[in-house]
Amino acid sequence: MSFFANIPQQRLLLYIVLAGLIPILAGAFYLNSQLKGLNALSNQISYVEQLAATKENKQGLNQTVRAHYKDADHFYIDKSLENVCFLQPEAESLKKVMQNKNFPEDENIKKRLGLLCGAENALVFTEGVVQSTPIFQETTETLAHPIEIDVADLRRLLARIEGTLIGDEAPAANRPQLIILDFKIDKKQVSERNDVFILNLKLLKREFL
Repeated sequence: MSFFANIPQQRLLLYIVLAGLIPILAGAFYLNSQLKGLNALSNQISYVEQLAATKENKQGLNQTVRAHYKDADHFYIDKSLENVCFLQPEAESLKKVMQNKNFPEDENIKKRLGLLCGAENALVFTEGVVQSTPIFQETTETLAHPIEIDVADLRRLLARIEGTLIGDEAPAANRPQLIILDFKIDKKQVSERNDVFILNLKLLKREFL
């Protein structure tokens, strides 16, 4: 008691008030810590919910895509792309010239016709390594050599690759998922009234299991 007796009354009162504030401050600090923990937990729950929603949407999209391509033909490229004949108007015109007896035989025409109707200008893909997952398998399809085409040929090819109507060219049935990985086209002028392009192409074929 002698210790407190030596402390001025006002200072003693201040000490008592401060001592009384300590539990309040400690409680406020504890409550603030708990609120921060709750906020962190709430944010974590929201993040998990977003992840779950994203995963669910992705699974729904995957199911939709798989359903869309469930009837895809494994030999679609062989049947619907590699069987396309190119530059048919030019080939028909050259055939008529060759068959016309009033025109002398021209080696350049014969050579050009041989290119258009032969394997040199046929669409041939070479398959890369097949990569498989539990859901699908992917194959890289690369043109064995560039080919010559016209605008009508380009529309026909893109309609069958993209699976959409382009001009009057409709997509073929039972198309697998085809993704263009590389596309290069250069104009090659053969004559003033016939635009010809040189095409090089690489595709990714994805087939769902």
